Amino acid sequence: MSNKPPKKSSVPSIQSPVFSPQSPITGPRSLKLLATHGAPVYALATGDSDEWIFTGGGDKIVALWNVKDGTQHPFTIKTDASIFSLAYHALEKIVFIGCSNGVLHAIDTVSKRERRAWTLDAAGVFDLKWDIVGNRLLVAGGSGILTVIDSQTLEVIRSIPLSDAKLRRVAVRAEDNLLAVADSHGLVHVLEAETLQTIETIRAHEEGCTAVLWHPEKSVLITGGKDAMIRCWNAANQFKQVFHFAAHLSTIYDIIYHKESNSIVTCSRDKTVKWWKPDTFDPIQKIDFSAGGHKHSVNRLLGQGSFVVSASDDRNVILFGV
Repeated sequence: MSNKPPKKSSVPSIQSPVFSPQSPITGPRSLKLLATHGAPVYALATGDSDEWIFTGGGDKIVALWNVKDGTQHPFTIKTDASIFSLAYHALEKIVFIGCSNGVLHAIDTVSKRERRAWTLDAAGVFDLKWDIVGNRLLVAGGSGILTVIDSQTLEVIRSIPLSDAKLRRVAVRAEDNLLAVADSHGLVHVLEAETLQTIETIRAHEEGCTAVLWHPEKSVLITGGKDAMIRCWNAANQFKQVFHFAAHLSTIYDIIYHKESNSIVTCSRDKTVKWWKPDTFDPIQKIDFSAGGHKHSVNRLLGQGSFVVSASDDRNVILFGV
């Protein structure tokens, strides 16, 4: 265990949520189709401001869109493989593109030239997350390797074999100096951010852990899996499970906190996007195809100013205004 334990924190007072006609409807007030790709969309990232968003997917194209007027920027990048993940460094003007063939591209968005390319993991690059404190890019690979890249020098700092399964998602909690990495065997690997040493391994979901988020106010880790369950783990008490419930009908692909609406948002293979109160997980809103949402699996979410953005197998990117 770490010599620097997480800060003490109370856990959410959570009760079992049930969606019903009586559930309060205080979630998204408007829906807008932002973009359509030529294949399923897997990746989203904020651009220079909340007005701009990068999208990428199975058509091997990265596009840039204005969320206010829906126009597409002339900037586009064509890759050799499906795009699984995106991250943008606003100061360096570099978009990082993680592909299904394991190649990570660093593209200068001003010159449109490639600054660097790495062949990191033949099984694919499934997630990219910024460790802002350490000024590092965290790369989750399909062969179970977490790669750490210096965002200024673009040099690989560390390659850490965490698992023999796919690393699906990464979450950073700067307040407690912690990282959480979810894998497809259902484990969550908790690391000290500074030393990159594993301090805890949580057996979170039997069939695979596919989403992970640190609670915005408490030392609690929230996970989602192929079992369609949300589970909460208390970092202040050796990551003991404090709550779980069936949040969806199929695999949960992403969990985010949206600051503007003060809500936790989840999406799933069951084609829905759901909003939850962060302290109780009481339901706020559910959007499915009949309510103007997606008609196929929802793969990725992004909080973009007053919008929540979703990407789907139906090839569409939708803005939910709150």
